[in-house]
Amino acid sequence: VFPNPFIGSADPNGATRAQSVTFTHLPQRAILRIYTLAGTLVRSVDKNDTSPIWIWDLKNEYGSFIAPGMYIVYVDMPEVGVTKTLKLGIITPQ
Repeated sequence: VFPNPFIGSADPNGATRAQSVTFTHLPQRAILRIYTLAGTLVRSVDKNDTSPIWIWDLKNEYGSFIAPGMYIVYVDMPEVGVTKTLKLGIITPQ
């Protein structure tokens, strides 16, 4: 996943620029589950396409931007028989 940590930025007028992180080297089918450190599910995605990437717009299941902090991402790749655990930091301007 990159950039990690994600460091958000704002333009001089105070508007937040496009925000996303990219997950790479994914097989055709991958299930990604993103949690807060408290264990709350933030987003779940069942990727099933030929692209080796998935771009997360940093929004939760309800379409709202997530809060800054640390997140745990479980990437389950059932066809390969592998599950990866990733840590992702999100830093946003004050």
